[in-house]
Amino acid sequence: MIKSIPKLFLVFLILLAASAPPVFAHLSGVFAYFVQDMDEPSAGTRLLQQQLDSVGERITRLEPEVEQARAEYYNQADTAVRRMRFYDVYAGSAIGALWAGAQDPIDVLASTELMQKRLSEDLESLTELSESYEQLQGKEDSLRRYASLLEPFKIASQARDERMSRIPGGLVSPFAEPYIAYRIAEDWEVLRGTTFTLFFNWAQTKITGLGIGEVLNQSEEFSGAWLLQEEVLNALVGGDGFPFIEDAKFYIRADHVNFSAKIRSSRDSYNLLTVGQLERTGPAKFQYRIEGIFMDGMPLDPNDPDIQREVYRGQILGIDLTPIMPPEAQTASFEQRNGYIVFRIQ
Repeated sequence: MIKSIPKLFLVFLILLAASAPPVFAHLSGVFAYFVQDMDEPSAGTRLLQQQLDSVGERITRLEPEVEQARAEYYNQADTAVRRMRFYDVYAGSAIGALWAGAQDPIDVLASTELMQKRLSEDLESLTELSESYEQLQGKEDSLRRYASLLEPFKIASQARDERMSRIPGGLVSPFAEPYIAYRIAEDWEVLRGTTFTLFFNWAQTKITGLGIGEVLNQSEEFSGAWLLQEEVLNALVGGDGFPFIEDAKFYIRADHVNFSAKIRSSRDSYNLLTVGQLERTGPAKFQYRIEGIFMDGMPLDPNDPDIQREVYRGQILGIDLTPIMPPEAQTASFEQRNGYIVFRIQ
């Protein structure tokens, strides 16, 4: 547990940073926010904890639903298999008896007609069984995706605890924590412009260069719709493809789009986590609206003017559907789902 930071010491460090040349003026603001968050958790830290709790609750709710759906499916499947085996045996025996002349043809035909009627009913049941199986697969996929989403939030929380536990040599708590925050703030000032923003611009350029029609897939479920699938997005811009960014991965969920990666500066590496949603920026244009940014689990001020300028007002992971829109179409809408985003052209 981090002890409360003495206010006079905090004021001293902020004044020290603020008295530096103008280039460091913004750094003092980032530093002050980090220190405030250590002393009294900010809205950003609460967001991180809320996301952890929310994902955990979703997993808790989904697990029994999936198990119940699986039990119902296997029960119906077992019944269907036993009936199919019965029909197979009965049909073979009846035809054999008819061929051998050991049974009245009228009785055999009547029994076969009755069997066909029952078989038709059971085929309808099999169709319903197939639909229930698809629903089960959907629930299992949602459970798997939410379980995978829990990992980056856990890592961010653990990174925060670990960072605060690594006291620099010669310093003791509570004097070490502001120093740690200042070092992170210094690195963020560099990483924001040289790596963070450039990564998202690079990702947008790759999408545009490949062509939006090659990135999106036409939907089989929704007529006239296109899908941006999580796996496709990660195959294109995830992983280690951008300098100083490693293990980059997007998580597309119905409520948020999250991004996690390891981001490296010249002297350290950090766990990076962003929380946001897709938003419309034009009739057929969209971007990733980032609502929260965490460096080793420590939140950056969402009202930071530099973040407002470079992130919120920029084309972050911009998507333009204009090239795939028919001449008569005017706008496009979107809907976030677990694992993909549905774009509907209107």
